[in-house]
Amino acid sequence: MRYDLQTAATLLGTGRTTLCRQLRERHIFDRYNLPMPVHIRAGRFAVESKSVVTPGLGREMPYGKTLVTERGLLWLAGELGVRIHREAANDA
Repeated sequence: MRYDLQTAATLLGTGRTTLCRQLRERHIFDRYNLPMPVHIRAGRFAVESKSVVTPGLGREMPYGKTLVTERGLLWLAGELGVRIHREAANDA
C-alpha cells in the first residue's frame, strides 16, 4: 500500500506541511518534497510521475508526486518517535 503525503501525515498524527518540513530538516526530502534516492531504493518512498497543463501557456509541466510506502510509514513512525493512528485514516 502507498499513501500520499496528506494521508501519511494524518496517520502519523501531524499535518502535511509539518511532516514535509521535518523530512527536509532531516535531509530525507529535497526542497521540492521529493525523497532522496537512498530512501526510494530502500523502499520507503515512491515517486509517481504526473503532469499538469499550465493555463495560458498550454504546456504540459511534469512533476513528481511523493508517495509513502507501508515500509516507509513504519520507518517514519520510528524516526519521528510517534505511533501510527490508523483510526485517523478511517475518519478521513
